[in-house]
Amino acid sequence: MMAKLILTILWLLIPISLFTQSGMTVAEFKVKLEGYFNNEMVDDVFRKIPQNTRFTIWGWDVGDYSGDGNPDLAFSIKITGETRRITYVYFFVDIDGYLELILVEPYEYVELPLEVGVAIRNNKCSITQKKRKDIWQIKSYTFEDGVIYLIEEYLSQNYLGNNLETVVNYKTNECKFTLESLSREKLNFEAKYYFIPSYPRNKPVYKGFSSRTNIDKIDYVIKGSYYWRGDYDASMSVKSSFDNNFIYFTITVTDDVFVPKECENCIGDKISFWFDFQPFRSSFKRLFKQSGSQLLVRSKPDGSIFKIEINLGNLVDKSPYVESINSTEPFDDEQKRSVEKIKLLFTTNEDKYVLKARIPVALFGYDMLPYENDEPVFIGFNIVYVDVDNEFRPNEITYITNSSFEESQPATFGELVILPDYRKFGFAKNIYVDSILNLLENFGF
Repeated sequence: MMAKLILTILWLLIPISLFTQSGMTVAEFKVKLEGYFNNEMVDDVFRKIPQNTRFTIWGWDVGDYSGDGNPDLAFSIKITGETRRITYVYFFVDIDGYLELILVEPYEYVELPLEVGVAIRNNKCSITQKKRKDIWQIKSYTFEDGVIYLIEEYLSQNYLGNNLETVVNYKTNECKFTLESLSREKLNFEAKYYFIPSYPRNKPVYKGFSSRTNIDKIDYVIKGSYYWRGDYDASMSVKSSFDNNFIYFTITVTDDVFVPKECENCIGDKISFWFDFQPFRSSFKRLFKQSGSQLLVRSKPDGSIFKIEINLGNLVDKSPYVESINSTEPFDDEQKRSVEKIKLLFTTNEDKYVLKARIPVALFGYDMLPYENDEPVFIGFNIVYVDVDNEFRPNEITYITNSSFEESQPATFGELVILPDYRKFGFAKNIYVDSILNLLENFGF
């Protein structure tokens, strides 16, 4: 159903002159562009596309996806005589009054080049592609400060008799899976969560790759939402990094009233980490498993679920410490020893509070982080901030986290994404990189 809807929208977005199997000629396309750009800008385009190659244009749109208020351009071409089922999408952006070519990407089609569509809306350039029968993908890009990057990815597919939709926002680090059974046996499931990207420690993360996850929506207040007054009351910003032996977190908390836990039986603000520490190669495999020809939601953990509860101290004479560590399976001796390697620091930064945590991988039963060939690893993960505004009103406590999770249900967890090579997760390209490298080479670097 969704695939048919996408196809309908795609056809509505394409000019009527393209509803043929021959595409639009270069001369026809030039006339179209002259309605949006002056002659010099149109010439910019035709100087930067194939000069001695015959091709037709199959999809195009004009709009602002660079956020500067000026129209940009994207279009797809099919090279005449090429036997491969490929169109090439050209991305042009208005930079200082010139239409600059910032990216060329090949896209495969199944039957017709028309299956690769171009649409520019809401500061995004979206490329719709039919991957296979009943599989549609939309990749949305934006351009900012010399960088074109993937901002959102949508996938709709029929999988083992189920309609599965996935939306990943690479800017907000939010992910949503919707599963709807197409058979009589109704299997309906929805997972919506924030993921925390974790990058190699002490290595820069370039623009276009999000390094911080802001958890500040009421959707993720899993308890006490009636008492939550907004992001100024309780919210978090989370960053993560790793080396072979440790995972590091920096949690910046916004809280209008910090309440320390003053005694053993008192209540106070605290943070807890939850790990379903099973390394998966995709979010899909973390959420679902296949039994024969049947797709099942992953309702039981394959190993231990860990909970690490942190007492934040009082910012004066009491430092943060691990108040408790629980696991669904007993710890071995190495795991017990690793607890001593947990390091914590809790400080203030203007009107915010910052917890820095170092957690050893050995706690989860591994000698080092379990990744191979620099491929991403997806781990069930939640970080929960417990906000107490008044220690004398224990019923008015707010819990905010990165998914609506149930402690024993791994498919409801949020996600920690270990990214040894973050270029394999998302996409970003700085259009000035080649010029900078040439300049450095000229200076002898």
